[in-house]
Amino acid sequence: MKTHPLRRTLFVALVILLILCCFLAPYAWIVASSFKNQLTLFNDVTPLSWKAFLPVGGTVENYRTLFERTNVLTALLNTAIVAGGQVALTLLLCAMAAYSLTRVRFPGAKIVFVLILLTFLLPIEALMVPLYQVVSGLGLSNTLLGVMIPWIASPFGLFLLKQAFEDLPSELEDAARIDGAGHVRIFFSIILPNVKVPMLTLGLITFLFSWNSFLWPLVIVQDPAKQLIQVAIAQQGSPTQLPNWGETFAGATVATLPLILLFLLLQKYFTQGMTTSGIKG
Repeated sequence: MKTHPLRRTLFVALVILLILCCFLAPYAWIVASSFKNQLTLFNDVTPLSWKAFLPVGGTVENYRTLFERTNVLTALLNTAIVAGGQVALTLLLCAMAAYSLTRVRFPGAKIVFVLILLTFLLPIEALMVPLYQVVSGLGLSNTLLGVMIPWIASPFGLFLLKQAFEDLPSELEDAARIDGAGHVRIFFSIILPNVKVPMLTLGLITFLFSWNSFLWPLVIVQDPAKQLIQVAIAQQGSPTQLPNWGETFAGATVATLPLILLFLLLQKYFTQGMTTSGIKG
């Protein structure tokens, strides 16, 4: 009887370890392969061996070539500018929209909210042509502003913040109105300070989405000096030559590191925000 809880604990630990290995193994392979030349990389995976997940006989040649021959640093800076701008504009726009739908009474508010959520079901591929026409018509094609503008109105962001705003007690606003506060003061002084965790969660999700975007930057930006990191990595090779997978994996590693560091710093707020907003996952 005493060994039963121990066996159960060991079984759960093994299952968790197996799941963890399934998630970490691909990234470990990418990082390890980024330190190998083309021949070593293929020898370690045909047949597959433990050497594929460790930088055995590693070299930094792939990273040296990556930074010397491609505009990785410029692409990283462009991506950081776009992601930061998109986060700021998305938080501001979604917060104001959520406040309007939860605190300003007007006919058809629920219908407006449902219609906005329905746009979340549209695939990005179906929006490419009309978005390109609109952005080009505004003279924003081949600019960093044109990369971020179409995505700042986030239906998911509106849903997330609307849930958070509805959980706030109305007594806070009633007390502020007695003191003569209007909508602007209530929004910035009462509402926003009390929804920091959902705001940080939305900011993190928006940053991840923007940093990993590929198709839209590929379509709207033609100047290599203004390209984002994901597209720059994909275009670093020559169409007439076989890809250098070690160099490609080095680029993928460099592009992923900022996201890992950001998530490690903000993971507490991310989990809190997803839980308190009523989203389980």
